[in-house]
Amino acid sequence: MEMGVTEKLAAHATNVRYEDMPQEVIEKAKDCLLDQIGVELVGSTLDWNKIAYRYVVDMGGRAESTIVNYGTKAPALDVAFVNATFGQGCELDDVGFAAGGHLSAATVPVGLALSEKEGVSGKELLSAIVAGCDVMYRLLLAVRPSSGKRGFHSHGIGGPFGAMVVAGRLLGLNREQMLHAFGIAGSHSAGTMEYDQTGGEIKRVHAGIAARGGIQAAMLARLGLTGPPTIIEGKRGFCRVFADQYDMDVITRDLGADFKIMRIWFKMYPCVATVQGVIDTLASLIEKHKIRAEEVEEIKVGISETSLSHGGAIYEPRDVASAQFSLPFSLALRLLKNNNDLSLYMDSKLWTDPQVLALARKVKSYADPKAKGDQNYNTTMEIKLVDGRSVKAFQEYPPGSPLNPVSRDELRKKFKKLAAAVMPDNRIEEIIAMVERIDQVDDAAKLVPLLIQSQRS
Repeated sequence: MEMGVTEKLAAHATNVRYEDMPQEVIEKAKDCLLDQIGVELVGSTLDWNKIAYRYVVDMGGRAESTIVNYGTKAPALDVAFVNATFGQGCELDDVGFAAGGHLSAATVPVGLALSEKEGVSGKELLSAIVAGCDVMYRLLLAVRPSSGKRGFHSHGIGGPFGAMVVAGRLLGLNREQMLHAFGIAGSHSAGTMEYDQTGGEIKRVHAGIAARGGIQAAMLARLGLTGPPTIIEGKRGFCRVFADQYDMDVITRDLGADFKIMRIWFKMYPCVATVQGVIDTLASLIEKHKIRAEEVEEIKVGISETSLSHGGAIYEPRDVASAQFSLPFSLALRLLKNNNDLSLYMDSKLWTDPQVLALARKVKSYADPKAKGDQNYNTTMEIKLVDGRSVKAFQEYPPGSPLNPVSRDELRKKFKKLAAAVMPDNRIEEIIAMVERIDQVDDAAKLVPLLIQSQRS
């Protein structure tokens, strides 16, 4: 009998090896590793993320793995929970282009936590990250955009699978155990997006929940717990539960030949992915036409239906999360401050600032029917000025996306800025050097001590 979709994914997740992966895929994995570490380091300083840290510290447990920045030891499950929360907790983590989800936030924290617990090489770590990203992206692409329209958070439903694949590989699951781990991961798959309507910081913890769930699924499968072998394609499986419309074929198309980590999009602004290109489009118009805030009468923004529903209607932020998801607020910041630094989103005074809110109210967003598939994040913008002039721009692909990539130098610049929140310059350079040669390291856990602030040299 022909293998089912879940069986094919389990076989791929178990069998694909470092040697099967092109060099560009390995280099992309290194970029993902470094970028996620940078986001975790700055994320570890933020109050809402520290709640997850305090929770785990209070729980106690075996000292298996290390929480970044702090150096606190805890069970691998709990460490992955905290580090993944740090890694998604400031909206600078990467995204699966056209699929959603935050692939490195699902895979890297799990990989580093289990590297310490199990002892694995740098090659094993990188190949696990590649495999985890590959599976997670394929699953999310299959249910996009229907799952989002139903209110499911892409990372919440896909993250446990990406995390589980990493954990399964590093824990040495065989093919049958991996198949059961898929079935168990499906019972950890959940998460709604009500936060993008009325706020709340819970979204920060979705990555942590997924990371913990993925490790737990793999550990339980290794001990003999079984799960449904049709968790993806079954009558009550992933696709049919989370989407009204889905494309089952994309899940296994070119499996083992087309590694989806290459579809990762690195964020350049600390806000939701759907706003990245919109900010960049406005920034280019401001620079080109020397536009001042007081000259603006109206800003019309054409974006995808997904983008419109994912923060496009938030005009008055209630907390940092809703500020980072608000398209109007983000554009008002760019006009007034010519910047979208994280500190601006964290400034509660700006959430109610009359000048900011007045500008935000001038933003009129609408659904562009052409913004689908790879065009899902394009931006059509028209700014009407008080003197009667009108300026327009169209951005096909946002910066950092696979179709409009940023250079490795730009990614390193981003990392240095984020890591500087807790690390001195010499330590930052050590981390970069270690990640660049991680595939030559026999023990990937050698990277971990460099991520602790107390280890300043």
